[in-house]
Amino acid sequence: MSAPAPPDAPGRGAARRQTARERKTLSASLRWWAKPGVLIFLGVLGLAVAGWALLIQATRRLPVQDATIDGLNVRLGEARWILDQMDHGENFKQPATMMPDMPAWGSQRVTMYLALENRAEDLREYRGEEFFLVPEIGEEVPPFGAVIGQATLEPGQTINTAIHFDIDTREPHGRLLVEWRHGKKTAYFPVPEPAEHYHLRPRGGDDLPPDARFLMGIGKAARGERLYAGIYGCAACHGDPSVPGSNNIGPHLAKIGTLAAKRIDGMRPEQYIYESIVQPGAFIAPECKGGVPCENPSAMPEYASLVTNQDAADLLAFLLELQ
Repeated sequence: MSAPAPPDAPGRGAARRQTARERKTLSASLRWWAKPGVLIFLGVLGLAVAGWALLIQATRRLPVQDATIDGLNVRLGEARWILDQMDHGENFKQPATMMPDMPAWGSQRVTMYLALENRAEDLREYRGEEFFLVPEIGEEVPPFGAVIGQATLEPGQTINTAIHFDIDTREPHGRLLVEWRHGKKTAYFPVPEPAEHYHLRPRGGDDLPPDARFLMGIGKAARGERLYAGIYGCAACHGDPSVPGSNNIGPHLAKIGTLAAKRIDGMRPEQYIYESIVQPGAFIAPECKGGVPCENPSAMPEYASLVTNQDAADLLAFLLELQ
């Protein structure tokens, strides 16, 4: 038969109780973060840190009109969109041969006009390939067709250039910026919203644009004739007004100065011609080559974003003389 266990030595029970109290105190102290007030504080602190991180990231992408990196200054003069020249609605696709070098169907082009200045004391290199059109949604777009694609600038030297980007604006793209990546640093330039696509615009309605007579100055018919035959390529479709039957897709314009006054009741001829230039689908001419009806929608490119007010005035002056 085994002997009974000896009783606890004096003070041993008190020591165990003290150890238990210390463990309980330590355990309670380790759970301070579980208290409601602490959890709320930690949650607010985490949101604040995340907010500051997003703010810093967004600040880095704030667009500017003027930026200097490593002594090379770039100033944005203008960012201008060209309407989708191939888009005429109703699934009509403009043949690329009619508008060479224009954006592909469904795309629009933005041109960035830049002024460069070397503010350093030695040579600086400019490269157009350092610029990218960066959409908020979708892939970035590299530039093309720069007026000056690469240049070495002497100290104090300034030059002007332009770079182009084509992007399919039928797809969601969100905010657009142009990013300049020079060395290890970047800068962002603003890009305005692109123009609406022709086929996405509401059709019909009785509202007319402002009177063409108030939009432009006095036109010069001689210059308008040169624009007609050259820069804007009107003769490629409408032919030579002095040569009967020389038109191709579009109507012959030998008597447009007279006919324009009879097409729409109450509309002045200059207004009719102006609208036909900037928004060809507004009116469809009744007769094209061979006497057949003209295409509807019109096959003519929209010139709203290409023709200047003075060019429009000169073209009108020329066409109105065709009686």
